[in-house]
Amino acid sequence: MQNLESALDDLIERYVEQLPTRYTEYVAEWDSPIYGSVIDEDTVEWAPVKQTSPLSFNELERALEITFHDSIKAIFGRWFAGDLSLEYDGHPVTLLQVQSTEDGERLLANLTGHILMKRRLKQPETVFIGLGVENDDLLVSIDNVTGQVGLEWVGKEQHECLADSLEEWLATCQPKSELSDIE
Repeated sequence: MQNLESALDDLIERYVEQLPTRYTEYVAEWDSPIYGSVIDEDTVEWAPVKQTSPLSFNELERALEITFHDSIKAIFGRWFAGDLSLEYDGHPVTLLQVQSTEDGERLLANLTGHILMKRRLKQPETVFIGLGVENDDLLVSIDNVTGQVGLEWVGKEQHECLADSLEEWLATCQPKSELSDIE
C-alpha cells in the first residue's frame, strides 16, 4: 500500500509541477479545501490537498457485502483534487478525483449503482476511476478482485488490460494540460 500511496503522491507532484495553474468545476455548495480563486460561476482554480480522514468505504462495503480492493480505496481516499487530465499511451484520459467530503459521498453513491449494475449483468465487479476523453462511454476501471487496471465500455466487461496494478498504470501516465486541443 505504501508503494501505491507513493505512486499517487508522485503523480500529484508531477501534475502540479507541469501544470502550475489548474482549473476545475466550481460547486458553490461544497466546502472544498482544493478551491482557490473563483474564475466564474462554473470554474475555479484548484490545488491538491491530502485528505486528513480518508474517504471511508466501510458502510458501503457492509451494505453491498463486498470488500473494495485497496487500490480503489487509495485512489479516492488519499487526495482531494480536481479531476486529472492525463495521457496514457498517446490517448487522453481523465482520472477522476474527489474534491471534497460531499463529492466523496456522491462518488460512493455512483459506485453503488455501478456495482449493482455489474451484478445485474453478471459481470466481474469493477470500479471506474477514469474516462476516455475521446469517448466518454469508455471507462478506465479497476477489477475489484485482481486490482488490474483496464478499459471497459459502460455496461460491458473489461476488454483490455492496461496494467496489472494501479501503481504500474499511474507510473505510465503523463499530466496533460486541460487546455490542450484534443483531436
